[in-house]
Amino acid sequence: MDPFENFFYFLEVEREYSKNTISAYKNDLRSFKEFLNGKDPLMVTKRDIFEFLMKLSKRRLKPTTLRRKISSVRSFYAFLLKEGKIENDPTVDISLPKKDKRLPEVLSLEEIEKILNAIPENSFRGKRDRAIVELLYSCGLRVSELTGLRVKDIDMKNGFLKCFGKGSKERIVPFGERAKDVLKKYLEEREKKGITSEYLFVSRKGERILRQFINAILNKYAKKARIRKKVHPHMLRHSFATHLLERGADLRSVQELLGHVDISTTQIYTHLTKERLREVYLSSHPLWRKENGNKKSHSSNS
Repeated sequence: MDPFENFFYFLEVEREYSKNTISAYKNDLRSFKEFLNGKDPLMVTKRDIFEFLMKLSKRRLKPTTLRRKISSVRSFYAFLLKEGKIENDPTVDISLPKKDKRLPEVLSLEEIEKILNAIPENSFRGKRDRAIVELLYSCGLRVSELTGLRVKDIDMKNGFLKCFGKGSKERIVPFGERAKDVLKKYLEEREKKGITSEYLFVSRKGERILRQFINAILNKYAKKARIRKKVHPHMLRHSFATHLLERGADLRSVQELLGHVDISTTQIYTHLTKERLREVYLSSHPLWRKENGNKKSHSSNS
């Protein structure tokens, strides 16, 4: 079997990675395979790897994209080494580019309310879209988790849903009364339309909606609400985590709700809340404002 196909099979069967994760690996390794131009991946040298990196660097990719592509190639060769297909790993001395330390952008509660209020609830589409946005924010779901939800995963009585995160790991997430009310309206509308799909969020024809569709509807309502930020589904997840921490939730609980394996992934939101606290302080504290005002007046008089 082709070494690449062997690797993808390993990810699917042994690692039990999700389809989206495997698809990401395939996309990353496709560019590496194209670079090899027919050369046997088992015969690749360190020089080949460095030349591949040089080619990637010329494409001016984002640091996160570059890290992911290099990481995929490293994982591929770590697998080949473990399987005994190669004696030396050509990626062993390759270091990953530094992570982009920019903090994730979030929406304020007011901005989220504006987006929700921009969605009309007088049709099947409106009720569905409202439920989608409500769940993204109320539960901090990833897009893949949302589109993978089935009707049976929703416990309306107790206010919980079951979703499957990275690596198909199951987790239970609570949702509040408002989300419950919105979901109830949508499910009733589904029933009226005679939709019987096992998937929760579907088109009017009963077809499961895709992640690209979620991006499109969120963009549409953000523009309608006149939100200037470039809104995407993951921004609602960022907002969910940040707002919880701002209101006193402990880090471990937020980690569980988000489905993060490593708490260090969740910790970025604590830095975000500190930055927001600093912004509030600088814009609101009377002494700082007075001092800053004096500095401005001095500079204008000089």
